[in-house]
Amino acid sequence: MFYIARKLSSAVAHNLPIPHIRSEESTTPPNLPAREAEDSKHTSTLSTASSRSGSPLRNTVVPPSVVLPYIPSYTPTPPPAISRNMSTATYSNGVKAEFPGRTEAKTGYSPPQDTQGLSADSFLEASAYAARARRLVKMVNVMRDAGAHMDLDLPTIVVCGNQSVGKSSVLEALCGVVLPRNEGTCTRCVTEVRMSENDTTASDLATEWNCTVKLRYEYDSMGRPLKAVKEIPFGTELHKKEDVELIVRRAQKALLNPSTNVTQFLQYNFDDSTASTRDAEAAKNELRFSKNVICLDIRGAGVNLTLIDLPGIIRSVDKREDAQYIDMVQDLVRLYISKERAIIVAAITCKDEIDNQAIVHMAKEVDPHGMRTLGVLTKPDTIEAGTHDRWLQVMLGHQYNLKLGYWMIKNPSKADLDRNITFDEARKMEEAFFSGQAPWSTIRRQLDRFGIDSLRRELSRQLTMLTEMSIPDMQSRTEEAIQATVVELNNLPPSLGENSRIELLQMVRHFCTLVNYNVTAHQDFKQFYQQIRKHFDVFREAVASTRPQFAMSHGKGGVAPATAIASLSTSISSSISSVVGWGTGFDPRRAEIPGNKQAKKESGPVPEATEVDSKKPITVHDVRRIIDAQKGRELQGYSAYDAFTYVVSMFQEEWAKDGQMCLAAVNHELHTLIGKLTDDVFGRFANLQGQVRFVIQAFQNELYRSTSEVVNNLVTMERRYPFTMGSDEFTRTKSNALHEFRAQLEAARNGHLSNASGATSNGAVASSSSSNASGQPPKVETVNKALAALAEAGFTGLSARDLTRLRSETPEDDEVLHVMAASHAYFRVACRRFSDNVPMNVDFHFMSRFSDLLEKELVARLGILEKDNAAVDFMLQENRFVAERRRALEDQRTRLEAVWRSLHEFGY
Repeated sequence: MFYIARKLSSAVAHNLPIPHIRSEESTTPPNLPAREAEDSKHTSTLSTASSRSGSPLRNTVVPPSVVLPYIPSYTPTPPPAISRNMSTATYSNGVKAEFPGRTEAKTGYSPPQDTQGLSADSFLEASAYAARARRLVKMVNVMRDAGAHMDLDLPTIVVCGNQSVGKSSVLEALCGVVLPRNEGTCTRCVTEVRMSENDTTASDLATEWNCTVKLRYEYDSMGRPLKAVKEIPFGTELHKKEDVELIVRRAQKALLNPSTNVTQFLQYNFDDSTASTRDAEAAKNELRFSKNVICLDIRGAGVNLTLIDLPGIIRSVDKREDAQYIDMVQDLVRLYISKERAIIVAAITCKDEIDNQAIVHMAKEVDPHGMRTLGVLTKPDTIEAGTHDRWLQVMLGHQYNLKLGYWMIKNPSKADLDRNITFDEARKMEEAFFSGQAPWSTIRRQLDRFGIDSLRRELSRQLTMLTEMSIPDMQSRTEEAIQATVVELNNLPPSLGENSRIELLQMVRHFCTLVNYNVTAHQDFKQFYQQIRKHFDVFREAVASTRPQFAMSHGKGGVAPATAIASLSTSISSSISSVVGWGTGFDPRRAEIPGNKQAKKESGPVPEATEVDSKKPITVHDVRRIIDAQKGRELQGYSAYDAFTYVVSMFQEEWAKDGQMCLAAVNHELHTLIGKLTDDVFGRFANLQGQVRFVIQAFQNELYRSTSEVVNNLVTMERRYPFTMGSDEFTRTKSNALHEFRAQLEAARNGHLSNASGATSNGAVASSSSSNASGQPPKVETVNKALAALAEAGFTGLSARDLTRLRSETPEDDEVLHVMAASHAYFRVACRRFSDNVPMNVDFHFMSRFSDLLEKELVARLGILEKDNAAVDFMLQENRFVAERRRALEDQRTRLEAVWRSLHEFGY
């Protein structure tokens, strides 16, 4: 029943006002074995109940003296041995407490159990829970050493409060080392203290006390989070506690001056002769506060605990430009205490009203129910006489209630510190103060919350329980974080191997393979060549649109009706620029076409008599003028070959421009492809990417110029002389065209005759506007007589139009029709040939040669095989952001995997 009695005494002592205690029976606690047996029974009951309820703590061994934080649904069971309507309570150990003026105790608060009569250390050492508790806290410290705090919200204890409330003194007392405390040297950045107790086994001695200091950079000088957190050692390992204060001051100096190399502060000497010199020393710093962290790793500390000391909350500053630090410190404190696995140790000075202290309100904001906030009242010797009751009500939980309760400590005064008292002397002075100072000495036997030793034990218990509950969630989050890290790493390009020259050659070969696949439309690499085919189609349609159009009109420059135009293919009027996709930024039509001017010079001057607008249909009259202008010594009736060649040269004038536009479009597509591939393959190497692009552009320009000459040669060959070995096709096409043109000419004349004379329904001519053989209009009577005579002869149904068929073509008409038919037939032959030759030569001389020779050109012009290793390494200097991100992810994966192993090795 010892445990129940102890629980009742602690609950009553907290829930009721200060008791007047008198001893009626012996208050000596039972012997240790009896309590251990009761504790073992209680622990077994908790474990069984938790297992049945499916709680995440079903395998957790919970000591009876620990209050579970973070469980809002947890409601303490009212003590069965106490009547709520009594002003006096009798404890099972015989102690009576009187509560004057009170008939009912407040409920809703269950403080951690005190350990009067039995030290917590002795109890932990004697139980199976002790070993597990040490392993839990040590596991968290190992996880912190592995850097898990950068990726996971680890259980921790955050010491915070207003400036000059003595929180650094609390931290000193907890960790046993002196930290900077004077004005100008107090906490200006986050300090993280990781403590681990002595490692002892049956065969070795306790671990020697030692301390290492590290700087953890999480923010830049402007307070912005860094992409990659880094932690670097500061100085060598310390073996004397008195050396800690100076090294911490130097580390803080390094963080407050981020533009200076940290090594310059390893031997920095401070001028502490006077307070003014210390202030002047602090005023020289670049920053007044820093969000970055000083990490103290203390081994052999005698306790497993991790504490974080934050800069004190400030409300005012001397200089106006320092006003920014007020919000910065508050934001920093809020950032740390808002983490769900942070136990908030709020340092509250008894020198000021509790309502005036900012940390009380900030803790209430992030922890409204006080489930994870523990109050530490400092400087109890400054409480004015007659005002102790207010702080007593706080200690008992009647005001500003916190689930984890309040502790009170008494640290040395400034005068004591000036005398350089030791920690042992400070603890003796603290013990004497609480033993002899009322009202603390009165309630201390029932409320063991006085002194730094009691606070250290409680913090250790709370951190142990918090860690116990957090392990399953940390494990699942660790696995998720590992998976996310691996996915992001896989999305980054892999790091290079040891032989940079081989890596460079492999990258170049990979790049050239991708180019070849796109040029040859290999397997899934079809998109590039599909774009090239579009440009080839545009070129073919542009060449087809240059076809000669003939009209059977005799008028000069006349426009014949659509039915009178000899058409080779459907007119294409779409804009080439819109099909190619050059937009307003690039228009090859405006570029100077090599060879155009020279071709015009070689063709000689064009007689005015033969000037014809090639954009309009060429009439019979136009062709007659061309024939007349091209006549030489040949006799009348012989073939007008020069007129034929002249007409051919007319429709070939645009071919040079069309061919160069096709080449320019292909060059543009290849340039776009190369730009994308260089980004994909060499993008993380800025130096290499720049050199590769320069080499490729030079090589591409060379091939472009040589291919441009090939295209011009094709045009020159086409325009030099009409030529074809397909005589059969040419003759057949010409014959068909000649027959068609004759029919069109006859139809045009018939239409002219009928329109000019008009005919009756029986075919008689109604007017006398038709012409006779001499060119004069025949008489109407004569035409009608001819039609009547033919009708008598049996040729009925004839009209005046039919009489035109009796007239034979003149030699001049026959000559014109032959020129038209020959030009039409040759265009079909030459157009098909030219439309194939230009794309084929562009493909072969430009794209294929580029793909085939690219690797050789890159290796030679980059000097991969000739340059020394330094030059190769310079080219392979990776993009800084990519390299840093990969390195950070690899470090993160290593940390998380170490955390995962630690969690599983612990038994989860």
